[in-house]
Amino acid sequence: MARLAARVGDLQQAQAERPHAGNGDQPPLYSTVEEWVTTYLLPTFPRPVGEVGMTRWHWCDQWWRHDEAVTRLTALWYGWEQARLQMTGMLPWLRELDHQLPILYGDDGPFRNCAASGDLGESRHHSSSQMPAESAPEDWWSWWD
Repeated sequence: MARLAARVGDLQQAQAERPHAGNGDQPPLYSTVEEWVTTYLLPTFPRPVGEVGMTRWHWCDQWWRHDEAVTRLTALWYGWEQARLQMTGMLPWLRELDHQLPILYGDDGPFRNCAASGDLGESRHHSSSQMPAESAPEDWWSWWD
């Protein structure tokens, strides 16, 4: 019985010392969002962009110049890095991807004014214009304090 108790203690100690998924001890698999997009996302989830008659999906070869796209793709990358460490983590991550792709690639998305290169000609990049905004009055946000 003493040997069994000692063995259980050894196993518990080994478990406590082993890095756990999602606790921040695991380094990311991809070092940048660019590496994740080009090595994982685009090859794994290809969409028909730039094809004749296919206007549902828009892409820009210079995606990194679109702040909205960088923000959304970075969030997806961070989420993917966490999800890959959990046994069923990909299920909610895929739902998030299914939500984000139509926004990113859609007719109103950040790539709406760009054209992908391919059979239709050269690629074209146009950043969306910034929306105007006025500053709030001086005491407008004081309710927060």
